[in-house]
Amino acid sequence: MVRPMKWLIPLLSICIACSSSSPAGTTDTGEPPDTAPDVAIPPDTSTTLWTEPCPADTVEFRTIDVGEVSLNVACRGNGPTLVLLHGFPEFWYGWDAVMDQLAAKYRLIVPDQRGYNLSDKPENLADYEIPHLVTDIAGLIDAVSPDPVTVVAHDWGGAVGWALAHQHADKVNKLVILNAPHPDVFARELANNPAQQQASFYVEIVTAPTAEAVLSDNDYAFLALAMGGVVSDEDMVLYKEAWGQPGALTGMVNWYRANLKDSQLEVPEPVTVDVPTLVLWGLADTALLPGNIDGLDEYVSDLTLHTFDGVSHWIAHEIPETVSDAIDAFVEGTPWSPPAPPDPPATSWVVPDGVNGEAAPPDQPLPVFSAVKDTAGEAVSPEALLGKWSVLWFYPAANTFG
Repeated sequence: MVRPMKWLIPLLSICIACSSSSPAGTTDTGEPPDTAPDVAIPPDTSTTLWTEPCPADTVEFRTIDVGEVSLNVACRGNGPTLVLLHGFPEFWYGWDAVMDQLAAKYRLIVPDQRGYNLSDKPENLADYEIPHLVTDIAGLIDAVSPDPVTVVAHDWGGAVGWALAHQHADKVNKLVILNAPHPDVFARELANNPAQQQASFYVEIVTAPTAEAVLSDNDYAFLALAMGGVVSDEDMVLYKEAWGQPGALTGMVNWYRANLKDSQLEVPEPVTVDVPTLVLWGLADTALLPGNIDGLDEYVSDLTLHTFDGVSHWIAHEIPETVSDAIDAFVEGTPWSPPAPPDPPATSWVVPDGVNGEAAPPDQPLPVFSAVKDTAGEAVSPEALLGKWSVLWFYPAANTFG
C-alpha cells in the first residue's frame, strides 16, 4: 500500500553539540554554562555494551556502537531504563529539564540520533531512511539493557518510536509519545485536512537544496525561530554549537530528504502498536494540529491520551514537571490526571529580521499581534509583515495580518 509520505514530517526540533564539559558532549575547550550539569566522561567512551548505573546529578557520555553507526549517548540515573529520543532540530540536551525530574528514579539513556550533534553522520542520503533510524535505536537498546525498556519520544523521535514499537515490540515494554503523529493518522490528515497541509509548508524549506544555507543564515535565525522562544539565551548557545558541528545541518535535514519523496511514503502495512502507549499532546502545536490525535485507538490497542491546552509543540520544554510526572505514573502503572493549566503568558516571537511582537493567548485560532516594533524601537505596521515567511512560519494560514 502506498500512503502519503508526509506523516514523517514532525515539526522541527534541533540536534545540539556541546563540549564534554557541557550538555552537548565532548569538545576540546570551554567551560560549561551555569545551567549545564557536571559531566563524567569515562576514559574509554567507545563501547558496544553499557548496562552500569549512571550518576543521578551529573551527565555521563559514551559513544555506543549500535551496528551501522556510533551514537553519542548521554546517561543519568539508576533504576529502570528509559530511552529518550529527540526530534528536529534538537539534540540530547532537549530532554535536560525532564532528566532533572526523573534521574533520581530512572536510568535515562538519551542519544544524539544519527546525523545530529556528535553522533555519526553518514554521507549517503539513503542511510537516513526510517528503517536505518529504527535499527539504530534497536541496537542502542540491546547495548544498554538486557531487558525491554520504556521509550519516550518527541517529534522525529516519535516517528522512530512508533515504528520501533511496531517492529520490535520485544524491546519496548512501554511507549510514551510527545507531539509526534502516528504515521497512518498523519497520512490521513495530510490527505484530507487542508489546515494540516498548510501547517506542514515548512517541509519544502528543509528539503530544498538550499536548506543548509537557509538554516545557518543570520546565526541560525531560522532554527532559533523554530524553537518558539522556549530555549533560554544560555541554552541557545549550546544549540548553535550543536548545529555548527561538521555535517550536522546536512545530517539533520537528511531525515526529511530521505523520507519525503514526491510526498509519498510506502507503508506495507498499518503501523499497529500493542505495547501500552501514553500520548501527551500540546494542543497549541501550530505544526502538528489536533486532528493527529483523532482515531489513534484504531492503531494502538492500549492507549492513554492526555492533552494540554495552551501548550505548544515544545511540550517537554514548557511543562517538564508535568511531563515527568505523567511518565513516572505511566511506568509505575499508577493513576494520573493532568493538573489544571495555568493562564498562558503572552508570547514573544523574534523573526530573523529582528521584528518582534506579542501574541494574544493561544486559545484564539490566529493570534493577533500588537505593539510590533523593530530592533530600533520603531513601530512596524502589520501590512509591512504581510507575506513574510517568518510570520507564516508560525501562522501558515497566511491571513494573520489581513
